[in-house]
Amino acid sequence: MVALICVSLIIKDVEHLFMCLLEKCLFRFSAHFSTGSLALLLFSCISCLYILEVNPLSVTSFDTIFSHFVSCLFVFFLVSFAARKLVSLIRSHWFIFAFMSVALGD
Repeated sequence: MVALICVSLIIKDVEHLFMCLLEKCLFRFSAHFSTGSLALLLFSCISCLYILEVNPLSVTSFDTIFSHFVSCLFVFFLVSFAARKLVSLIRSHWFIFAFMSVALGD
């Protein structure tokens, strides 16, 4: 019984450390991604203005300019959603019970 309590306390400390590192990495990733997205949007607008001066904006050139930006945003939202689900799973006590049952072989 005492060993189980000690293991539970160690897992809580490891869980807290992992959560702090994960949140710090996610915040750093989202900050870098936001800066990159802003730069890409600015570059896309400048490219759009350049294309408008040279020839009329066609559907294919519009698709070429903004497709990469939209796909990056979509991937970012998917990763963000998955990370939030992972964080909520880890914060719940079910993660500890599942880890303990796997570790003990039940």
